[in-house]
Amino acid sequence: MNKIGIELKWAAIITAFSCLWAAFENALGYHKDFSNIIGIAFVYYIILTFLWAIAFIDKKKSLGKNAVWEFKNAFKFGLFITGLTTLLSPIAQYIIYETISPDYFTNIIEYQLSKGRQTRESLELIHNMNFTIRQGVMNALSLGVIYSALYAWVFKTKKTIVVAPVTNTKKKK
Repeated sequence: MNKIGIELKWAAIITAFSCLWAAFENALGYHKDFSNIIGIAFVYYIILTFLWAIAFIDKKKSLGKNAVWEFKNAFKFGLFITGLTTLLSPIAQYIIYETISPDYFTNIIEYQLSKGRQTRESLELIHNMNFTIRQGVMNALSLGVIYSALYAWVFKTKKTIVVAPVTNTKKKK
């Protein structure tokens, strides 16, 4: 359990953050009036970026002060978190759209219809639970791979090569 404990912890934290953020958006009324949802989504992604960084920092600290954490191993850590968050994503989407904001799909369809953007039928094709779960899985995968590569590069440590001085043991004639 200790080998994957940090990965499980951060996958759970990231997933819980997504659910809490949806509750925060709903409480502020952004799941009824979508006029300023882009701004609040931007803040969400900034916080999410910092959460991923903290996960990498936590893992690096757990390895010890003098441990070498190469890009390959750091990237594997990130991909493991990505896999876990991707598996948890459908559960989070279900919690968000069935419990936290059950009227979300109806509200966004009505909002976009009032703007005259598309027909009801076309909006219902993209604003439903199945499509949202698939989109959530794809977002978790793509963002996870990007964050993994970025933070693996940032937090990797280089191998330190200690060069010992060469002494000449031969006697001069």
